[in-house]
Amino acid sequence: MLVETASLLPDDIRTDLLEIADGEPFPKPTDHKGGEDTDMFAISLPADVIRSIAEIVDNAATNGRRTPRSTRLGGFATAWRELCDARAGRRV
Repeated sequence: MLVETASLLPDDIRTDLLEIADGEPFPKPTDHKGGEDTDMFAISLPADVIRSIAEIVDNAATNGRRTPRSTRLGGFATAWRELCDARAGRRV
């Protein structure tokens, strides 16, 4: 999802997000099934950048945009909104 989201973003934010995706993922539980596409990462971006990403992805989903591998972005938009809301709730 991070790499697909990055394809929608302006260069500066894209670079930051791709650096996170190239980093070390969280360890997977022993019963986890799935390859690299299911890796999870700590998103260490400022709250205002996360909010911008959420808005960009939501707009892309609303307007029917696609990424190289995804034709529907509604799930991406939901995930970014949830992260944005979680950050706002924690005041991080």
